[in-house]
Amino acid sequence: MASGIKIADTVKEVYSRISLNSVKQTKLKYGVFKFADDGASIVVETTATNADAMSYDELISGLPKDDVRYIAYDFDFLSKDNVKTSEIVLVSWAPEKSAIKRKMMCASTFNSLKMALAVSKNVLQGDSFDEVDSVAALDKVGGKPLP
Repeated sequence: MASGIKIADTVKEVYSRISLNSVKQTKLKYGVFKFADDGASIVVETTATNADAMSYDELISGLPKDDVRYIAYDFDFLSKDNVKTSEIVLVSWAPEKSAIKRKMMCASTFNSLKMALAVSKNVLQGDSFDEVDSVAALDKVGGKPLP
């Protein structure tokens, strides 16, 4: 934990439910994470199941323009063989209008978050929507858009 910011256990639980392949628990489509009000930890802001989830681009376009967020999203796409598949994309959002301290906290904590969630691929970081939109996500996962 290089930044000193703790990753709440609920963040890890949400990520686990996004990557879930079990019928015992409801699978989540995504989770949005933010800094707690005291700035000492990353906590869950919101989650959604497949039934009530926004599309990836809807979620991205709804991100605050003046504060940082992290997103874990089970991103659907077509593989190179035209097979529908999905992979989890982890996004670090630090828009230009965020306070400098928040952007620094976001950047320094992202590695801790990736380590806590055991994420090593499909990672996007951006300060503008075009750096983290579905085109960028498709490029990262090496896929094509669904029809």
